[in-house]
Amino acid sequence: MGDKLIIRLLGAIEIELAGEPVTGLGTRKAEALLAYLVSHKRPFSREQLADLLWDDRPQKQALANLRSLLSGMRRKIKPWLIVTRQTVAFNHDSPYWLDTAELEKLTRDDDAGSPTLLTLYRGDFLEGFYLRDCLGFEEWATLERERLQRLAVNALRRRAIDCLRNGRYQRGLQYTDKLLKLDDLSEQAHRLKMELLARNGQRSAALQQYAACRRILAEELGVEPAPATQALQQRLRSLSFPPPHNLPPDPAPFLGREAALDDINRKLRAPDTRLLAIVGPGGIGKTRLALQAARHIAQDQPGRFLDGVFFAPLAATQTANAIPFRLAEAIGFAFQGADAPRQQILAHLRDKEMLLLFDNLEHLLTPEDDNAAAFLADVLRETTAVTLLATSRERLNLYEEIVYAIPGLALPPDESPQPEQYSAIALFLQQARRLRHNFTPSPDEMAAIVRLCRLLDGAPLAIELAAGWSLQHSCQEIAEETAASLDFLRTTYRNVPARQRSLRAVFDHSWALLPAALQTVFARLSLFPDTFTAEAAAAVAGAAADDLAALQDKFLARQEVNGRYHIHPLLQQFAAEKLDDADGAIRQRHAAFYLDFIARQGSGESVAERAAIRAELPNVTLAWKWAARRRDYAALDQAIPTLHSFFSAQSWFHEGIDHFQFALAQMDEAANPAALSPARAQTMCDLWAHKARLHLHIGQLRHAESSLAQAAACLGQVDDPGRRSTILSYLSMTHFYAGQYEQASALLEEALQLALQADDLNGVAFAYNFLGSSAKAQGQYKQAHNYFTQALAAYRQLEDEIGAGIALHNLGNLAQATGDYDSSLDYYQQCNALFQANDYTQGAATASANAGRLALQMGNYAEAEKLLAEALTLKEAINDIRGIAVALVGLGAVAAETGELGQARAYLARSLVLAQESGDVKLLLEGVVVTAVYAHRRSQPETAAALTAFVLNHPATAQEVRQQAEKLAAGLELPADSPPQDLDGLVTTLLDGLLASE
Repeated sequence: MGDKLIIRLLGAIEIELAGEPVTGLGTRKAEALLAYLVSHKRPFSREQLADLLWDDRPQKQALANLRSLLSGMRRKIKPWLIVTRQTVAFNHDSPYWLDTAELEKLTRDDDAGSPTLLTLYRGDFLEGFYLRDCLGFEEWATLERERLQRLAVNALRRRAIDCLRNGRYQRGLQYTDKLLKLDDLSEQAHRLKMELLARNGQRSAALQQYAACRRILAEELGVEPAPATQALQQRLRSLSFPPPHNLPPDPAPFLGREAALDDINRKLRAPDTRLLAIVGPGGIGKTRLALQAARHIAQDQPGRFLDGVFFAPLAATQTANAIPFRLAEAIGFAFQGADAPRQQILAHLRDKEMLLLFDNLEHLLTPEDDNAAAFLADVLRETTAVTLLATSRERLNLYEEIVYAIPGLALPPDESPQPEQYSAIALFLQQARRLRHNFTPSPDEMAAIVRLCRLLDGAPLAIELAAGWSLQHSCQEIAEETAASLDFLRTTYRNVPARQRSLRAVFDHSWALLPAALQTVFARLSLFPDTFTAEAAAAVAGAAADDLAALQDKFLARQEVNGRYHIHPLLQQFAAEKLDDADGAIRQRHAAFYLDFIARQGSGESVAERAAIRAELPNVTLAWKWAARRRDYAALDQAIPTLHSFFSAQSWFHEGIDHFQFALAQMDEAANPAALSPARAQTMCDLWAHKARLHLHIGQLRHAESSLAQAAACLGQVDDPGRRSTILSYLSMTHFYAGQYEQASALLEEALQLALQADDLNGVAFAYNFLGSSAKAQGQYKQAHNYFTQALAAYRQLEDEIGAGIALHNLGNLAQATGDYDSSLDYYQQCNALFQANDYTQGAATASANAGRLALQMGNYAEAEKLLAEALTLKEAINDIRGIAVALVGLGAVAAETGELGQARAYLARSLVLAQESGDVKLLLEGVVVTAVYAHRRSQPETAAALTAFVLNHPATAQEVRQQAEKLAAGLELPADSPPQDLDGLVTTLLDGLLASE
């Protein structure tokens, strides 16, 4: 009985023996009986089976029919049946294969990698198979069909989820396709397929799948997709593919460490990995390995991290407090609002799915509680889908940390016939051939190279440095020199780890091989905290082009693809030990070069200027702090305006505040202003004033007022109308946002005259622009138009495109307030073109928001919602608290007008909280008016009337807000007298009552 009986019950019933279909069983009832018997591992009495198949016949006849049926079956498949006078059973010890048994085995074993399930489940159990007048059999078949389908659905779902979690997206799609054939009403299956498609690079197909899901649900059940499905669709719409990354190109082919790379990538793909720390001594290749692993993810499996893969190098970062800024720069996030940068970046990451690579953390793992490890712990605690990859010379000691101790490069065993196939040897040969293109080592030379690489424990940086000697030494000499240096270091520095000794030994010999002049240059280059240009190297270190080329030939410096030069942090540390700068002359040269560089960057606002400053920011910061400590007022003065404009245009307000506060702290900021020298008073006046402007950007009005008071106190020692104009202009802004428009206008008029006196065209343009805003708020529209027009002319004369865009934007707002919608739209289009050309996200988002408000005024609600939603997305991306509130007020108005009252409530509640946080009284009052509209739509006319009366009676209500309130009041019965109420108190009442969550 060697032949196997094959029985397929999933889908149409099929029975095969020896590869051929079994025919002649008799009737369909014979197939039904076989299916029933093979599905049970026990015998059945003849009476039970007769009743199962002939329940409409007398028992005697039914038993006779069963005898006849068994007789025919035994002729074909006798070895597979056990028939007695009383019972019948399937012989489960016989050679057979049953698809339903295989299905149950698969679901028990849960072999996620097996494709068998896809082909095994051809269809539902006994699909299309029906026996008339056999209710017992049909009941059993129905229950079995449902059971097996549940098994299949659960197994398919588990496999699809497993594929999603482990990056097997194409296989996962096969499982979801099968799932949806079984149950096309399963939203979970639709969501799984949507996400698999998106991660597989098929975002359009994923959105089409959502449309198909929505259509099926509407046709079959008359319902919309669940909130989770809708949320996934919205998330997918906002994604770009492939996801972004900022990984630098690889400067040279990556050699070896295939197993380590595979292991790291496997860990990074695992969904339960939150923090992987690549740990090892300096020069062992941690950075290159981590970057290569990140590149593999970004290139080979881009769908793993839908929000991107980002590299944050921290070697030049001096304190852990600066990590949020470096991370923001890496991921393209702009700080806004009054919240601390750490809180803002954590809030931004909360719903993101990213791989973040933090490189060179060891010097930031200080004993203080608020160190680098604490920041990473905050990221892990505040997020669920952010994975961290870190490199460090020591472990981070965090609970989530998976430590990957990186070994040296692979070394050949003794008597290896092909040592060049091992990565340590291959690296030496690669570097040596950069100096001697036809270098082909003899057997003796190869043996020396192997010995050398073993002495260096396969440390890549040490091998590269040793290869740099190959122009002066033979391979045998290099190995002998290294062995001698190591013997000396072993006896001299017993407490230095072996790998560190090997690298220092190689460095010391590399240093000794340098001519004295080149030693001086290299030591001076150690001052650069990060990358540097050839021009900077010449100015600061006296490095000629030949010097840089010689250092590259010896692998002591490396030129990156962007032309900038880089020294490995460990080599920089060794070189710094050799620097002779007791009098600070070289540091002074460094500070002078970079502060002059800042002064040469114009306004610091254009795209090109900002890119140039970003590339040099570590050097600029070092120069700034050096000048501040030495109280070099002239050097600071030349940098202050450009740095302020740079930090403002970048939306790096907190980092700018930190820079100015650091300088003030070095100058005894609490000193009596009357006792200050004119030079010191002038510098401190500028620092306080520009610091105040940065506070104003993020709604910190009290900090701004305090800083402006300090600046004004310093002015007594400075006879400079231009500086006085700047301070008065900034002070006017605090009054404007507080709703004190007349006081703001009076200060601006004085500031304007002082700017004209000082021939300060930028100050003139600023004063005209804000005078226009104050006049507009007071309903003086004609005067506002004149001011904005004069501001525009001044900015154009300055060739300041961002300033011109702001003036055009204000003209658009004014035209909207006066009902000239065509002109308003034209102004918005002009300013938006300027903002986009200058990569000014904040301005572009603001223009989009006001264009949305214009569409709302014109009754084009769909367009209004679209523009305001775009503005909200942009404002949230840069965390502009006030801008977010503006967009939310507009969206709340659209929702109220279109009857979407639940959405209106949510928008308005959040907008009032943010407007209150930003300190913008004018915006708060506008939010109250829209809340009155919301109350009216909810059939609460008394509440609407009370809110409207409050706004009309408030002294800080701007004219355009007053117009909205008057329009609403025409349909309401306002109270005879509106009792005075605190605006903040009213907002609290609304948030606790009318706008509270339902």
